[in-house]
Amino acid sequence: SRFLAVVGPSGSGKSSLVKAGLLPALRQGAVPGSESWFVAEMTPGSHPLEELELALLPIAVDSPPSLLEPMQKEERGLLRTLRRILPGGGETQLLLVIDQFEELFTLVADDERRLFFLNSLLAALNDPHSPSRVVVTLRADFYDRPLQIQPLASLFKQHTEIVLPLDREELTGAIREPARRMGVGVEEGAVRAMLADVADQPGALPLLQYTLTE
Repeated sequence: SRFLAVVGPSGSGKSSLVKAGLLPALRQGAVPGSESWFVAEMTPGSHPLEELELALLPIAVDSPPSLLEPMQKEERGLLRTLRRILPGGGETQLLLVIDQFEELFTLVADDERRLFFLNSLLAALNDPHSPSRVVVTLRADFYDRPLQIQPLASLFKQHTEIVLPLDREELTGAIREPARRMGVGVEEGAVRAMLADVADQPGALPLLQYTLTE
């Protein structure tokens, strides 16, 4: 499939799974040819096409003065823009990661702007010769929003991966395993204290990440 939705509760690790798990695996060739894919990452914000332009600029070659203008003209503008700016001709593939996909429904106040962006994505995905693939992360409490829009709903129905919050054993692994790979030990008492503070709490992973970073 050219589309994947990663859905889970807030703080369940959706973004980490994609950015620290899926993307490194793809760069190592987990999907045939994926080691040569280009990757662009964005969050929609209140102006998703503008954010998409910023995400595409670092990989664009021979780009027009503005990527935004051709994408705004029509719903197939995104597809045409990708074909123009991607290096390597027709063999090049782009993976677009849209983190916090729910922002399309929480921050984009204009329904027409939202639908234009979604239809542009769908036009790029549905073209049989499209160079694009899309992965989105979505908070579970907004799962109903894309299901109300066809044909986006069909993509979500067929290509969704559910991410559940980590249990205590998995949280322990999230603390110990990265440290072990760096040759660092963690005191048992520190692990127990962190687990006691974050286990069964909403947003446990961001809190744990901050603590471990410090």
